Parts: sequence; structure tokens; C-alpha cells
Amino acid sequence: MGFLDKLKFNLWDDADAIIGLISKWQPKNCKTEKDFEKSLYDYLHRELGDLQITRQYARGRIRADLVVADKVIIELKTNLDTTSKLQRLIGQLNGYESWEGRVIVLLTGKTDPNLRKELDRFVKKYEPVFPTEPMRFVVAQK
Repeated sequence: MGFLDKLKFNLWDDADAIIGLISKWQPKNCKTEKDFEKSLYDYLHRELGDLQITRQYARGRIRADLVVADKVIIELKTNLDTTSKLQRLIGQLNGYESWEGRVIVLLTGKTDPNLRKELDRFVKKYEPVFPTEPMRFVVAQK
């Protein structure tokens, strides 16, 4: 991560900085969610250097795939293709109520377009009241 990216992460928009890195990430030979998680973890470690990245983060009711610098949760979902998977994901996101940072939902593999619309509707409920506030949940697709 370059100097400007670190400034962006630390001072401005931490989730946007991570999404920028995710857009450059090139996962290879990933078939399962765990494969994608390990690949992203390794990539972020290389790119973020001195920032702490935690896999399978757990604190209280929060269980997250990845956490970057105790500021950003990354929740990966591979092949969001059934209603039960969407309901489980929404349950996980509801569990992040006490989290004071940002949450990136990263969809990998095949995603059913109707389930994506439902996820987007859920996320829209958490849009900020004031335009200057950051989005609490951000959905990204890889």
C-alpha cells in the first residue's frame, strides 16, 4: 500500500481504501469460501504491510471472516445462490450492530441477481442519515 493509500485508510475512508485493494486482487484456484478468504488474507497482508489483519475474528457476538486494523470487517460470501444463504448472511450482518467500524460484504463466485437485490435492499436500510457520514455496509463483487 502506497503512502497515499495509507493516508486514505487512516484519515479518510478506510473501507474505500480496502475496496480499492480488493478491485486489484486476483484470486487464483479458489473454489471454496475458505480458499477466497485465505487468498484475500495473504494479499492484504502483502499490500497493507504494517496494518493488523485478523482471520476469523471473534469478539462478543461478532464473528467475521477478516478484520483490518480493528476498523473494517470483511464478510465473504461465495456463491450466494439460495435464500437460506442470504438469510444467514443477513443474520450475520445484524450481529454487527455493536461494531463501530465499517463492514464490507464481498461476494465471490456466482451470485443470484434476485438475492443480490434483496441484499442491496437490506443494506439500504443502513444508509447514513447525513450525506457526510460513511455507509455502514458496503457490498462489493469479485
